This record gives sequence, structure tokens and C-alpha cells, in this order.
Amino acid sequence: MKSLKLLLAWIWVAIPLSWGVWHSVRKSMPLFQHPPASSPAAVVTPAR
Repeated sequence: MKSLKLLLAWIWVAIPLSWGVWHSVRKSMPLFQHPPASSPAAVVTPAR
């Protein structure tokens, strides 16, 4: 019976935790991608 309670407690914690981690990873993915070549941030101007 203790094993079942322990398993249910872990499931109770793991499901919301994994949901939050998944959404955090999804939202942070654009931070780690290179900007497109046509964006102003990617244009390099020569020094004078």
C-alpha cells in the first residue's frame, strides 16, 4: 500500500512538472536559433 501511495505522489508531482518544463523549453527555443539572414541584426556593416 505504501508503494502505491508513493507512486501516486510521484505522478501527482511529475505531471505538472513535466508540463512546465515542456512549455519552458518550447518558449526558449527561439533564443537559441540563429536570426534569419535578412534581419537587421544579421547585417554586418563595415567599419570606417
